[in-house]
Amino acid sequence: MVILQTEFETSAQLYRAYMPFIRYGGLFFMTTSEHQLGERLTARFRLPESAHWHEFEGQVVWINPLGSQGGRPPGVGLAFLQQDNPFKPAIETLLAGELGSDQLTSTM
Repeated sequence: MVILQTEFETSAQLYRAYMPFIRYGGLFFMTTSEHQLGERLTARFRLPESAHWHEFEGQVVWINPLGSQGGRPPGVGLAFLQQDNPFKPAIETLLAGELGSDQLTSTM
């Protein structure tokens, strides 16, 4: 069962959600549901300009509770669990191609 889902409409949204400092990468999902560190969740996401949904099981490694300081949205960061998952290279390739573009830098 998919618990979390997000659709990245722009590279800027993906850039803000991507967690490259996690060993195999990870993504932040906005949610008001309560989750615990270490909890495993099934999630799915869609990259900008793609019709394909990517589903994975991840581990909660980051939590922004409802009412977090600094205007941070509530949600959880899920770590990809496998070194050989296709998501990290696909995301990093997409973001590398966009890092110098006006689309990514103008919406930050």
